[in-house]
Amino acid sequence: MNNDKSMTRYIWLVRVLAAVLALFQLMYFLFSWILPESTQLGAVAVAFWPRGMEPGAVAGLAPGLRWAGAVCALPALLLLGHALLRIDRMLRACTGGRMFALATVGHMKAFAASLLGALVLTVIEPALRALVWRFGLGAGTRQVKVGVSSEELMLVLICALFFVVAAMMHAARRLAEDNEGFV
Repeated sequence: MNNDKSMTRYIWLVRVLAAVLALFQLMYFLFSWILPESTQLGAVAVAFWPRGMEPGAVAGLAPGLRWAGAVCALPALLLLGHALLRIDRMLRACTGGRMFALATVGHMKAFAASLLGALVLTVIEPALRALVWRFGLGAGTRQVKVGVSSEELMLVLICALFFVVAAMMHAARRLAEDNEGFV
């Protein structure tokens, strides 16, 4: 299947945006757990903090608590990285004209599942962190903030939509194979 040039441009744009998102997520993780002190960039003060914590709270943590918190947050980051890798593979396959190949459909399903998994891990990570700090490291009581935003609920809907599109791509492939038998 040949792709027109306009689709290739959009695919390239989405691949670049996915790479930029991956870099931003990695930088946010590093700045919020490894280098949590506020930074002054000219007239702008920049501070990063993990979900469920107050600004500057990580800087006051003991190193063991800080590393345990980072380890609790790492699975969501890795799963998001896997999701972005799978969408990149899917888009590369589409650029190569393999839009309805089983591997392409598999990449799309893996992307949606990984993105959904990363979302779930992101939502439960503050509670997991608090449990590890309380029961694993004996660090007194800490306030736990767990919540789901409307943006995250929309992301669940988008993930569900990706599963529907992947099912449609799979059905289109079967239909094309059936039609080849008639010709």
